[in-house]
Amino acid sequence: MAVFSYSGVKNGKKIKGIIETNSIREALTKLKEEGIIVTKINEAIKQKKGKIYQDKEKRKNGLKGLTKLSLNLELDLNISPFSRISRQDIAVFSRQVASLLKAGISLTDSLDTIAKQTRKLPLRQVIISLSEGIKSGKSFSQVLSEHRNIFPEIYIGMVRSGETSGELDKVMEDLGEYLEKQIALRSKITSAMVYPVFIVAVMGIVMWVLLSFVVPKIAQLLEDVGKSLPIYTRLLITFSKIFSATAPYFLLALAGLFILRKKILSVPKIRYNFDLLRLKIPIYSKIHILGETYRIFSTLATLTRAGVPLVKAIETAEEISTNVHIKKVLRESKEYAIEGRNISERFAESEIFPPMISNMISVGERSGELEKMFWNISQITSSELETFLSGVTSLIEPILILSIGGMIFLIMLSVIVPILEINRSIM
Repeated sequence: MAVFSYSGVKNGKKIKGIIETNSIREALTKLKEEGIIVTKINEAIKQKKGKIYQDKEKRKNGLKGLTKLSLNLELDLNISPFSRISRQDIAVFSRQVASLLKAGISLTDSLDTIAKQTRKLPLRQVIISLSEGIKSGKSFSQVLSEHRNIFPEIYIGMVRSGETSGELDKVMEDLGEYLEKQIALRSKITSAMVYPVFIVAVMGIVMWVLLSFVVPKIAQLLEDVGKSLPIYTRLLITFSKIFSATAPYFLLALAGLFILRKKILSVPKIRYNFDLLRLKIPIYSKIHILGETYRIFSTLATLTRAGVPLVKAIETAEEISTNVHIKKVLRESKEYAIEGRNISERFAESEIFPPMISNMISVGERSGELEKMFWNISQITSSELETFLSGVTSLIEPILILSIGGMIFLIMLSVIVPILEINRSIM
């Protein structure tokens, strides 16, 4: 039998030890059964004095075959060294770590294998940094916390929970699934908005061309003739002059607001009113509330399922919310939980969330299946959001097309009618 020296984490504490088994795979399996998350393992040999030394050559040969279990999970990513690390990259990374840990490979060897297969340079550097940090004696959650700009708080919290419970492989798989669903939700909302935004942009360009170039020239022609113009034609000409004079400044103001939006929205009073407006605008408000509800409750479900305490889970959900009014509900719900009160009471008091939310949470509190209710709420909300987006998209397309056609028709009518009258008077 072979002897292996290992380092790992058990119940959130770093440990070191020695295990004697037939193979490195068997050693990893036994250690996992004991609730130990292995961060480093080396094959060793016994000397006469009973001391154990690392046999580097045997370790190299033993792990050579083991790393073949990486299943060729190579990332199909951009090779550019300047490419950004996306959420999709982190989701794929999480799935890879989960697969390798389930195959019995230690955490450091898993990270080293993934780093070799990763084409995106920034991501590779981060993974190498994670591996080196663990080898220096830090836990996985500790090295992840050094990259908070890449790994969100929910990610670090769940990994910390996985280290404590000894189920890091399951937690990494859950994280991959969680991130993929968040990406899918964002993609659906973006896709639903692309076509309407495109139509509005086309409408704006057409209006700009007509009002800035076509109408002024025709207006000049009509004024030269000296014929009395209909009221709607005079209004169009006046509007065209105002539009031509103010359009550049209006566009500059919009560009300035877009560039400075983060700084402007950092002012508490402006942010408060802006987020309140987001909850009041027809159609958009429902999309916003459903999207926030899904993100919050899928986060709560994922965290509580991983063993994260409810108060910490609510705190993390508050951090990922993008609306200060929803953050307030979550912050006060956390205070209810700390005081030992039911959080369903706070959701019932809120005018933002529908009664169904507080009712389902209350059922979960009474039955002791709060995690399950969080998950059910996220699934119901996701389904409702998809249905609503589909309905809005199918409804808004013909409305926008008719609006464009109607505006162009009115403009052309205001121009063509006077021209026809001039032609009749000449004849």
